[in-house]
Amino acid sequence: MVAAMGNVLKTLEVCEAVSVHQPIGVRELAREIDMPKSSVQRSLETLQAAGWLVRSEGGRWSLSLRCAVIGGRAGQAATLRDLARPAMEQLREITDESVRLWAPDGDRIVLLENMESRQAVRSVLQPGGITIPLHASAAGKAMLARMSEDEVDRLLAQPLIALTPQTITDPAVLREQLHSIRRKGYAETHREAWKDVGAVAAAICDPSGRPVAAIALALPMHRLTQQLTRRYGKAVAEAVEALSAELAGRSGGAPAVLIKSD
Repeated sequence: MVAAMGNVLKTLEVCEAVSVHQPIGVRELAREIDMPKSSVQRSLETLQAAGWLVRSEGGRWSLSLRCAVIGGRAGQAATLRDLARPAMEQLREITDESVRLWAPDGDRIVLLENMESRQAVRSVLQPGGITIPLHASAAGKAMLARMSEDEVDRLLAQPLIALTPQTITDPAVLREQLHSIRRKGYAETHREAWKDVGAVAAAICDPSGRPVAAIALALPMHRLTQQLTRRYGKAVAEAVEALSAELAGRSGGAPAVLIKSD
């Protein structure tokens, strides 16, 4: 039992060191923590198998999104909610549509915060236990577009479940969409997660560029015209760009959303 405990402590030490020095190679990491390279390699592979670390094509190691999710449960989620709330309130005030804050959880996203539209016909969700596959949601696609190629490859190699007849389950089509999202700065879906709901979303990123959350505007499809898709998408993209800068400590004020409702 003592030996097993020692192995666990070494593995945790490796994980913590990766969090400080990421992305980092095995040899460099072994020097940083003064541990045999073979031991470090075993710990890294264990953490990768458990979903805590990811390895790039160049052999460098970084924390996985699972770490962000666990961190959120210990307090980051509250921080993200506090950070995002002013922008979400402003988006709802201007658009009068439902505004949602989502966080990644493996190959799914989980709802952290929801501000409902005041309109009689609206998209309604309640926070707590609601998860959606990344590939089927605007928020999930926005985060996928900001992930590394290794992470995207791993996620798209899994079976992609269809939630509605419009859910995109073809990896090649999804890759084309991710390219478009990177170019536009926002994602959009039309009846992909729910039959009569569309959404636009953009990802909030940490200082390293890793997506930690996404803000989405969700509304009934009969209101989501092409014009509104572009205007709302641009508004959300501008809002999360300011939030990402604020998260990195580069700005202090509430983000501005430069649109007006029709």
